[in-house]
Amino acid sequence: MAIRLLHQTDLFRPYIDPDDHWDLACVYALAASGQLELGGVLVDFPPDHYPGRSPDITGIAQLSYLTGFPTHMAVGSSVPYTHDRAALAALPRRDRAGAEFLLHYLRDSEGPAYISIVGSCRDLALAAKLGPDLFRDRCAGIYLNAGTGHPDVAMQGGIEYNVELNAAAYAATFDIPCPIYWMPCFETMRQESEGTVERYGTLYRFKQRDVLSKLSPALQSYFTYSLEARTDARYLQPLLAPRSDVPSFVTLRADRDMWCTAGFFHMVSQAVDKAGNIIPSSNTDDAIFGFRPIDIKCDLNGVPTWTDAGAESNRFLFEVKDLDSYAGAMTVAMTTLLRNIQ
Repeated sequence: MAIRLLHQTDLFRPYIDPDDHWDLACVYALAASGQLELGGVLVDFPPDHYPGRSPDITGIAQLSYLTGFPTHMAVGSSVPYTHDRAALAALPRRDRAGAEFLLHYLRDSEGPAYISIVGSCRDLALAAKLGPDLFRDRCAGIYLNAGTGHPDVAMQGGIEYNVELNAAAYAATFDIPCPIYWMPCFETMRQESEGTVERYGTLYRFKQRDVLSKLSPALQSYFTYSLEARTDARYLQPLLAPRSDVPSFVTLRADRDMWCTAGFFHMVSQAVDKAGNIIPSSNTDDAIFGFRPIDIKCDLNGVPTWTDAGAESNRFLFEVKDLDSYAGAMTVAMTTLLRNIQ
């Protein structure tokens, strides 16, 4: 049976951070290569502290056109998740739509059904509260891209952005009765400013021109449209005439921080070696990243505490196994993946 994925993202136009557009392209590239079926895209409700944003329906439509895969999408709740059952029950229908979208996806999945979280955990936590048995019986795993992973809480250095969006929802995620693949964005918050590679953080950085120059003209046009924050609703025209749609100098020169790529490979049983080759995940000796079983608790403020666990655990922590090769190898592997979109 085909692996299925529902991708939850804080994908906006204009963007807040365009890494989400890169992540979405990776997800569609996996679908285009036949490695998974994209079961839907759930977009966060725009946060108040970034006014003027809307869910980027056009970016989804562009990749749907390029790959030939029509995609269901929904917009998440405008109301933060809390543990108050009465408040959850009183949510209007439009603020329950994202959670119901997740639950319908799980009900409709006959084979392995995964969820990737690259933004807020709000709708995921609500869905798990409404239908815990569906997660227990149908969800093969949640790839949770959020938080800080240092084993010493005092060293973590603060609350990461995705956690801040709804800390109570992030904490509730670790109680969901299915496998959780925790992918901390940083080992410590210091990593955010320094851009370094650390053992328990997924961050890597590349220069956009090094990847864009190797992609198909049509996919380059998708990135140009997104990276330059265009709001023209005629999103199809640039894809039909990509040779005339040249990225700006700023786009080509910009560095791009990425976090989520390793999870996309892992869910289709792949890993990456130090040269950037995509290899089977069973080849653990050559893989530059992996997941280790842990026990984890998270308080309502979004502060996690973890320890190593035995093989019986269904909580796993991302780990960089080759600090020197990780950034370069992940960039090469992601480029290879994105070439599946022509």
